[in-house]
Amino acid sequence: MKPVAVKKITHLTILLLFLQSVYAQKDFEPKITVKWAPTGLIMGDASFQGEYSFLKKSSLTAKLGVPCNRHYHANFDGHDVDMSMKAFSFLAGYRKYLSKQVLKGFYVEPFFTYVHHTSDGTGEGKLDNQSVTMDFTNAYNGIGVGVQLGSQFILAKRFVIDLFFFGPQLTASTNNFRAIDYNDSAAWNTIQADEAENDIEKFLNQFPFIKNKVNVRVDKPNRAVTANFKGALVGVRFGVSIGIAL
Repeated sequence: MKPVAVKKITHLTILLLFLQSVYAQKDFEPKITVKWAPTGLIMGDASFQGEYSFLKKSSLTAKLGVPCNRHYHANFDGHDVDMSMKAFSFLAGYRKYLSKQVLKGFYVEPFFTYVHHTSDGTGEGKLDNQSVTMDFTNAYNGIGVGVQLGSQFILAKRFVIDLFFFGPQLTASTNNFRAIDYNDSAAWNTIQADEAENDIEKFLNQFPFIKNKVNVRVDKPNRAVTANFKGALVGVRFGVSIGIAL
């Protein structure tokens, strides 16, 4: 992380701590928070979170990501590809606060997570100087565990800001990609197959989580390319959620 970014996060944390102390209310101890994580929209889901305090310094958390279609652009054989993605996700965690206040302050949270992510699109290109129209589909599934660090603030009695800034996780993942040209029934020749394999490898390298991890295979009779992956992936969660305390 760049020094400027670290400095900004530090200043934001100090400001939130100051505002929290200004608006602190001794006779109000929330038991539940309901939050929305706007960062989920990046991956194609609308993420809603709930938290229940069952001990003074402990709580149970749950997040549900509802599929929400998101459009983005990729590149295939030098041409733009209009892609769409959506995801379903679930996370459950046990949160331990290190402060003396209920549902406030720095916390450590072991968690379990599940993600099902799909994307599709259509792109045009040329193989051995013949035009092709490729239909792309991709499906990803991941089950993982991790521990995230964060800090939660409750301002003006009810307004909640939850910053989770470092959450390493290990995920058992499967990814299945397929690109197929339906516009012609004739099998690809050797040159077309080699070019298709090369173009698909370049296409997949645009996506960091599967870059250089998939095994690309060409199906010449069916004018298709598949690229699959199964194994462990290491990642880091970070983001922010906002909501209300009840």
